[in-house]
Amino acid sequence: MQRSTGYEGFHRYEWPRMRLVQRTTVTWLVLGGIGWTGLVLIALQLAEGSAVGVGFDLELLLQGARDVAAGRTPYDPALLAGTAPVSTGLFYSYPPPVAQALAPFGVVPSTAMLLAWWAGAMTGILVVAEALRRHLAPTRPSRDVLVAVAAVAPLVLPFTVGLLFGNFDVWFPLLYGSMLLAALAPSRQTAIAGGLALVLASLKLHPASLGLWFLGRAVRERRERPRAEPSGRSLEVFAVAVVGGIAVLVMSLVVGGLRPWQDYLVVIGAGAGADIVDPRNAGLAAVAAALVGGDQALARTLHLAVGLGAIVVTVWAAWRRSDPLESFAWAAGASLATLPVTWYHYPSALIPVALAALLRAGSSNHGRVRVLVVAAGVTAALALTFLPLIWVGSGLVITAARISRPDPQAPAGR
Repeated sequence: MQRSTGYEGFHRYEWPRMRLVQRTTVTWLVLGGIGWTGLVLIALQLAEGSAVGVGFDLELLLQGARDVAAGRTPYDPALLAGTAPVSTGLFYSYPPPVAQALAPFGVVPSTAMLLAWWAGAMTGILVVAEALRRHLAPTRPSRDVLVAVAAVAPLVLPFTVGLLFGNFDVWFPLLYGSMLLAALAPSRQTAIAGGLALVLASLKLHPASLGLWFLGRAVRERRERPRAEPSGRSLEVFAVAVVGGIAVLVMSLVVGGLRPWQDYLVVIGAGAGADIVDPRNAGLAAVAAALVGGDQALARTLHLAVGLGAIVVTVWAAWRRSDPLESFAWAAGASLATLPVTWYHYPSALIPVALAALLRAGSSNHGRVRVLVVAAGVTAALALTFLPLIWVGSGLVITAARISRPDPQAPAGR
């Protein structure tokens, strides 16, 4: 009688599984290769044939940095004279600390800075993906998650457009992801990282509404402290953000004095009169005004309601949505509407929300979550032809976050 060696079971069960894993990895590598190759080719075409050129948003930041290093103001003299800009015009409009922080890099060639910008943004996404995996799906192999994220990233068109422009928003997956981690995995470390991320993201102004969300969550956590549900650290995140914001302001004043901030306030005042009804602006008020044939005055009036609505949604999400992922998703989506201008690349901020929804979904709802996330990506791509669809894509991500909450009785660790 022949003795069993024990390898029969391996060949019967493990070998097919290993082959499936290998095929999946190869599929991701091929998909990622196609995506990244296409992105590089588009960048090369823009660099050669476009009047604006690839990385033009980053070039504006670098020019502002060079102006600061040379002792000049980074702001356009026309804006300082009070001329209202066109919302789609190219000019430096960030707060002074951005140009001041980038001043040492002004001597670096623009191409090298753009490549570093891309590498840093992708590293940020992968760091957030790994942190979310460890918290939400620790049994999933790290390599599988990171390979999939790296492969899909160039296919998420709001993020891809941000890369081509060299826009600051490509850092939003890292910054919004750090804030999300502070809500999902509260600890002293994540609270500090989340608070600092809120400060940096708020240099773009519209994400500052998330500070109100953390404050609202802190009130909710204090109310629920006697209950069994563990308390978070939202108040610590908010406190770190306040202290960090003050520190950034003080350092900016030490470096450049009061004049850059006086110039910035003039630029903000001039920007308040900018034309915002434009096919490239997906702001809800601008879209509504364009649909009814309204003018700039109507759009600015409508935005009073839109901006207030965004704040209301933020507070409502903090207070009424118990699930931190869904609550953050609502607040993150609302942060895209706080200003009258919403560009196509803004929804890249929701990438961490989509990742978290996919990672935490259980066997009973993973299929639906995956369909919603894929549909959000497809809708974002279609928004290139009809820009308001970016709000539909954002809504799909929020819905994915909402339904991804696993059944408490279902086995974890999918």
